Amino acid sequence: MANYDEAILRSQLIQPAAPWPVLHQALRIALYDEYAARAYYAAVVEAFGAQPPFANIVQSEVQHIAALSRLCARYGVPRPLDPFPAATTISPSWRGNLQRGVAGEIANIRLYDYLLGQVVEPDVQQVFRNLQAASRDNHLPAFQRALDKAVTLENWHAQQGVPPSQAYVRHGPLTDVLERGFALLARQHGAFGLAGTLVRATHPTMLAGMLAGAAAVHYLRQPQAAKPLSLTKEN
Repeated sequence: MANYDEAILRSQLIQPAAPWPVLHQALRIALYDEYAARAYYAAVVEAFGAQPPFANIVQSEVQHIAALSRLCARYGVPRPLDPFPAATTISPSWRGNLQRGVAGEIANIRLYDYLLGQVVEPDVQQVFRNLQAASRDNHLPAFQRALDKAVTLENWHAQQGVPPSQAYVRHGPLTDVLERGFALLARQHGAFGLAGTLVRATHPTMLAGMLAGAAAVHYLRQPQAAKPLSLTKEN
């Protein structure tokens, strides 16, 4: 069963000529959009496991939906039906889903910019601002950081002849940490082009020594700050 205002919900545009007040339309548009985000992030968690940032942000979406639902109850606005759990598709790649997460949060921020210009009720404006701030200040930066790490990791693996789909295969806690460390150092300095097969085949003790050596090289290449003067008590 479709929503009676499905065209408005999907267009995310207030229709002045529609038989429903502006507030009615705005609340349902906002709630519908949060439904879509919750379903998408939940689907990624189901496919890839409870990894950040999706596992954290999907819980935030639940809170956003609850806040908007309370406004709907306060103003007597029926909540829209949620078609997304059965209709949501995700990218087959982790990086692709992160890119979609970034785009989705940017679109959500813009949506609240638009809706804030339509409603006049102070409590509704405050909730809209709060939800927009969560997307702008928390969700979007989290997706951007995760995407940056994914790009770095995939690029490093590509230099070793490893396809992107294998960049996230787990090989044990220590090896996974080392791979990410070498990828970051290679991005910053281009001095750690170690073969992926070497990292995965080497004994963890040797890998730990390699990482220590890499860290030492990284330290030596940094400008050395002036050492603080030692203070001695004068007689």
